[in-house]
Amino acid sequence: MIIGFNTDIKYRDEVFHIQTEDKGENNPTVETLVYHNGEILLSRRIAYSHLLSKSDTRKRIKNMMKTQHDQVIAELKGGKFLHLLSLDTQTVDEVSLDEMVLDHLEKEDQEEEKP
Repeated sequence: MIIGFNTDIKYRDEVFHIQTEDKGENNPTVETLVYHNGEILLSRRIAYSHLLSKSDTRKRIKNMMKTQHDQVIAELKGGKFLHLLSLDTQTVDEVSLDEMVLDHLEKEDQEEEKP
């Protein structure tokens, strides 16, 4: 088993914990979990049984772990997992509901005015 990675990321005033670990040769899998308020929001796994016969297995597994960990962090920072949060914790670019409704109504009016 190879020591994994743990990273806390702050995104939109929310803290997410990303944990990536090697499950070991008996379960040759790299697993990344994304936690928010102690709840698992996402789990991503990739098998590596095909690497067990290679001479540099540990190095390859460590690279897989780092790549997967960094990819999940990039996706989180890119907003890919916002749909996994409950609606009461989501913010939409600091715009109030009233502003969103007014913006929507204004766009509808503009569409109706077009010939």
